[in-house]
Amino acid sequence: MSVESQAKPIDVVITVDDLLIWDGTPLPAGYTRESVVDSMIKTFKKHGLSGIYGFPHTSPLDQDRGLISVFEHWCDSGHHLANHTHCHACLNWVSAKSYCDDIKRAEAHIGHLIEKAPKRYFRYAMDMSGQAEIKRGEVEDFLQASGYENAPITAWFGDFAWIAPYYRAVESKDAAALAMLRKSFLDAALFQLQNHANAARRMFGRDIPYIWLIHATPIGADMLDDVIEAFKDAGVRFVSLEEAMRDPVHKAMPRASAKFRNHLQRYALMQGVEMQEVPPEVFGAILNAAPMPGIDSIEIYDKILRGMCERASGTYEWEWT
Repeated sequence: MSVESQAKPIDVVITVDDLLIWDGTPLPAGYTRESVVDSMIKTFKKHGLSGIYGFPHTSPLDQDRGLISVFEHWCDSGHHLANHTHCHACLNWVSAKSYCDDIKRAEAHIGHLIEKAPKRYFRYAMDMSGQAEIKRGEVEDFLQASGYENAPITAWFGDFAWIAPYYRAVESKDAAALAMLRKSFLDAALFQLQNHANAARRMFGRDIPYIWLIHATPIGADMLDDVIEAFKDAGVRFVSLEEAMRDPVHKAMPRASAKFRNHLQRYALMQGVEMQEVPPEVFGAILNAAPMPGIDSIEIYDKILRGMCERASGTYEWEWT
């Protein structure tokens, strides 16, 4: 996997999804949902970055209302919250009405914090806006009536894939695996930012301000400083979400797709533009790093997804490709 500097400076918005990482996510000893978010806040402060939008699902508050303090700490530190549904269920799994009801449930939990932000933003769970235009249209009508604007993702790197391997490597104190996972995490972040930028230039003839995603995970917290430094070295200028959302690419909606793709990738599907992927052998090495009985990466991720679907009373169906 080669990593090259950007050909010219680009604008990037950092957004953080799932500040209370999903139920069923293994956390190594010494890491908590609270400590992960606090670490990210400290890294943003180190780099002079404020006004970062967090897109949390809110179902963990059903079991522990005290976790609202994580969101309050985020906002008190100069950042913003947006709506990301309650259960984090994919729109493919539920009806439009159920999905809109889930948005309302999130609003009931954190609406008072969302109101502190300059704009009322929403993001589809997994950035998947449904497999049918009619269903998506119902949700979009609801969002408009509720004063929300969809803030999609136009650059990501599949950072969730490192969660289980990183857990195993930290727990087993596997130094070689930890080094490989940290290096591959950074390489993938750079590689996929370049990949998304190249695709945007082919489709639109220009750069867009890329809305970039990272999740609130242990490796995300540990590597955030390195990623920000690497992005700066590659010529990235960090901008606000409000500025990025003025670009029409983010306001328009590409054709609906049932596939696990982000907003920019759906434009590419629609226009027949091929985007590079991290080679399968590289992802295989990541997923299988520091093996540990009972902690299989795909089995864990599948269990997490099924839990989301069950909480939303949906019908589970998932394909990674």
